Amino acid sequence: MLLLSFFFGVLLWTLLEYILHRYLGHVHKGKNFFKTEHLQHHGKFAYFAPAHKKLIAAIVVFCLFLGLMSLIFPVLYTFSFLLGTYSMYALYEITHFRFHSKLPVAPIFIVLRKHHFFHHFHNPKTNFGVTSRIWDRVFGTFTSVEKVRVPQKMAMTWLLDGGEINQQFSSDFYLA
Repeated sequence: MLLLSFFFGVLLWTLLEYILHRYLGHVHKGKNFFKTEHLQHHGKFAYFAPAHKKLIAAIVVFCLFLGLMSLIFPVLYTFSFLLGTYSMYALYEITHFRFHSKLPVAPIFIVLRKHHFFHHFHNPKTNFGVTSRIWDRVFGTFTSVEKVRVPQKMAMTWLLDGGEINQQFSSDFYLA
């Protein structure tokens, strides 16, 4: 049962990632912390919200959920669920940063990078998932991506070789 709680926590993060990105980052009219930081990330491609802001928000939300969920579920299951959620959140943060700054380590990461970079460079109304494409499919915001056009001024260093697309990535990306 603890493992199942952990798994549902992981699954919840993938849904929260989608919802936060789509609704707070793009659809929501007006200002909020998430949208402000997210729009900076879209405008300054290498920008990521400061870690201390993310950590404070994560701790507050964790404590709130732990307290509220403990009223309904046993504390151990609640903790396992939240451990799954926050483990996936940590993986999301690492993955998202690596997409923008480091070479891919496995082919699946090319697929997810193309999905994410299509959102950045082609259509910000689609492909909201970073660690998963599942919810984009479920909610009809999925766009299949063969090759991503990357603006020269926003090209990631890992993608380039002498100012041109690294040959290893030329079937997946091209410069605009």
